[in-house]
Amino acid sequence: MKDPFAEPADTREAILGAAFRALCEHGYADLTISRIGEEFDKSPSLVYHHYDGKDELLVDLLGFLLDDFEASVSREAFDLTPRERLDAYVAATTDPDSIAGAHGPDGRFMTVIVELRAQAATDDAYRDHFDRSDRVFGAFLERAVREAAAERRDEARPEERTEASDDAVPAAEVASTLQTLATGGMLRWATTTDREWTGDTRRGIRRYLETVLPRVDPDE
Repeated sequence: MKDPFAEPADTREAILGAAFRALCEHGYADLTISRIGEEFDKSPSLVYHHYDGKDELLVDLLGFLLDDFEASVSREAFDLTPRERLDAYVAATTDPDSIAGAHGPDGRFMTVIVELRAQAATDDAYRDHFDRSDRVFGAFLERAVREAAAERRDEARPEERTEASDDAVPAAEVASTLQTLATGGMLRWATTTDREWTGDTRRGIRRYLETVLPRVDPDE
């Protein structure tokens, strides 16, 4: 995974980068402001100056990363087709080690995301973040579902094309299903050592998409 803070623009980004690296190394439970300071190339006291504690810092880190993702998808600079985007999302959240290169997710970071999401059960700041995160990724997935359905319709032979019917499936329903499956996949991947289930899960989701995409009206 490419370090999103390799070239920090200011002190805030430098601190967030230190928190990102320390979080990936130590995990949430063992993370301290002191350990974040060890990753910071300036005076560690600056971390205390900007943040009251590790949770305030980590919520800001999550918000920064989500802002960056939201900005990147709004630019519409996709190297993947809509269907490939859906497949990549499923792979990233259920089997992150399967994606090689700089664009692949860091398995350690995926694990700490699960740790941080668990904090939302009792911490309103984390809950607010993951509420927003689910909305952002939900919108991303719904758009990809609509575009994948339109692409499939355009590529189908005339006799294979189907008109919208009463059993049409809303794109939002498909997106929500994928997002919920992926969230469960992240939890299972982060909390078990067994990896044999990942292939079956990805094949099952691909089969689901093959079945449901023809029933999605991209113009609804």
